[in-house]
Amino acid sequence: MITVDELKKIAALAKLSLDGEDVEALRRDIDNVLEFADTIAQAAVDLPEEAGGEASWRFREDVCRPSYPAEEILKNAGERQDGFFVARQRGGLI
Repeated sequence: MITVDELKKIAALAKLSLDGEDVEALRRDIDNVLEFADTIAQAAVDLPEEAGGEASWRFREDVCRPSYPAEEILKNAGERQDGFFVARQRGGLI
């Protein structure tokens, strides 16, 4: 269970301002999230195993394949420059 003092410290670190009613509501919400996370952490996970004791959840092998041509990828780009997408931030280029 998170205390009000701990919550206020976290809020200060996150530069959040909390008022009277908000503190208790947020404390309850965080308690619920922490309780759920604890439940998930305690869940037993049994992974199926293949013959020989190796786990069956191994990743697939990487296979190199040809990519689409750059022009095909960029054909619907709103703006492009030197073969790349141009991304804009509000007010100008990123």
